[in-house]
Amino acid sequence: MIKKKIIPLLLAIVMACCLLCGCTFFSHDTERDYRQVAARVESYEIKNTVVKDDGTTESKVYTTAPVDIYKLDLVQYVNSNSESLSQSFGSDVKGAYQYSMKMLVNTELVINEVDALIDAGLIEWGLTETNAVKKRVYQTIDSTVRRLANEILEERDEEQIGSTGDGTLSTDTTYPVKPEQKDDEDEEIKDTEEWQPSLSSYPGLSGDADRRSLESEAMRRFVNLLYENVKDDFRVTADDKAKFEADKKAIEETINTKGITAVYPMIGATHYMYYISGKNIERSQKISALQKYLTDGVTVDNAEVAKSYTTTLNEQRSSYSENVSAFDTAMKNNKTVLYYPNTNYFYVKHILLPFTDEQKADVTKYGKTHTEEETDEYRNKLAESIVAYPHVDGEDDKTRPMTMREILAEVRATMLPLESNVKAADLAFDDLIYLYNTDSGSFGNNKGYVVKYKLDDGEDETYMQEFADGARTMRDELSVGQVYYEPVITDYGVHIMYLASTTQVGEVSLYDYTTPGEVETYYDLLKAPKKTALENAAYQKWENETLTYNFNKHAKLYEKRYSDLWKK
Repeated sequence: MIKKKIIPLLLAIVMACCLLCGCTFFSHDTERDYRQVAARVESYEIKNTVVKDDGTTESKVYTTAPVDIYKLDLVQYVNSNSESLSQSFGSDVKGAYQYSMKMLVNTELVINEVDALIDAGLIEWGLTETNAVKKRVYQTIDSTVRRLANEILEERDEEQIGSTGDGTLSTDTTYPVKPEQKDDEDEEIKDTEEWQPSLSSYPGLSGDADRRSLESEAMRRFVNLLYENVKDDFRVTADDKAKFEADKKAIEETINTKGITAVYPMIGATHYMYYISGKNIERSQKISALQKYLTDGVTVDNAEVAKSYTTTLNEQRSSYSENVSAFDTAMKNNKTVLYYPNTNYFYVKHILLPFTDEQKADVTKYGKTHTEEETDEYRNKLAESIVAYPHVDGEDDKTRPMTMREILAEVRATMLPLESNVKAADLAFDDLIYLYNTDSGSFGNNKGYVVKYKLDDGEDETYMQEFADGARTMRDELSVGQVYYEPVITDYGVHIMYLASTTQVGEVSLYDYTTPGEVETYYDLLKAPKKTALENAAYQKWENETLTYNFNKHAKLYEKRYSDLWKK
């Protein structure tokens, strides 16, 4: 990931997009006056130079609107970002609040810059961008409805909807969506029609009667949650109130005439959703556009990449030839390796079809009163009852439940015809990962997981034993580009494994592909950190010349009005 100083700001905005805050970082006295203006960004002019079609230039002037940041905004920001602030500042409560206020002010300054660039036509903001915002608004809606469904189940003392997979995915959707592969020179494909949520995501539309009833009730609570979230918000303007009233009238009319499910496709465009989360989602999208604008002109000197290749190759050839343990360490740490002293490593990709939390608990419980062999047999039988779903736009398509055997059959039907074409097979299995997999580490992992074929004496296994054994058996029996159709079962669930590549003794060339799928070359890998450094420098220059200047000139902080938040 490219790490610029603006990234924490972007992440903070995204984190604040949920309908209700999570745990609080600090306790607050509810009697304090959160209506006080804690900071103000004054109105000011931003000038941008625009090159016209005839080659001449003109100056476009954009006047920003003044913005007040309330004490409540600061408290909500701190609560929404409590975990990251706690990690960064520990017990330094004052530092956490001062940093948070700076981020809130910088957000307004950055958005001013983006809006000025959009006004000047230097940053495009059209259907593609608004569609991206709309999709993320619906991701917020979907996650909140799921949470409300679990609250209902908890009230009924029924089992809640369990998590799947082996970890939390760092993504806006439950599962990542495969990015489009394109060259740097390729133009971005623009949307031509407005995005709409798919029917499969409508709450209360699919499944049995119990499920439809549960999701319909969750959707009703969601609508009430919208009403309650703005009810006593002093920041709501007269214009906001008028829009809310129009929204509420349309929502209630839809419920009364078409039912609660029919509200879902319209709710994302309401002012309720824009006020509560859509505005912040739109802002994060604009910040991403600014990052792209600031770094679009960054180029890397090919000679510098070639020099890095030669230097790294010579260092690795010398080091790894004399010290195999250095090579082992590089492989385990997923370093860019250009010289291989042996063939003791290979790469595996896999699709994880997970046990539910309840199934995992059943295996654990069974193991307490049975032998290891009996427990393994019980777990293997339980794997046959795993139900998984294909992913649509990063979410489970609940209208299409599939057994482990059905998914395995789909994988076989896709992969068997491609066994003689390793490039096509590699790309096809990547598509299957995005379609069925739940392991966060498999997404975007071009090479796959590296596995050591023969361990040294006393060396610990990197993976679960069943996974490692299955990988080595596959390495012995199959060729690159083939799937191991015998399901490998671990405590996580069923693994459908694919032999992605093997290693050969010697060096790789600068323009060799890193995988049979030919997604990237070693040149690309060596170029990436150099480009990141240049992009960081470009952003730093903009920050020093623009953001810091505007903060000092146009922002006013009234620390006395919020210092009681950290004073005992």
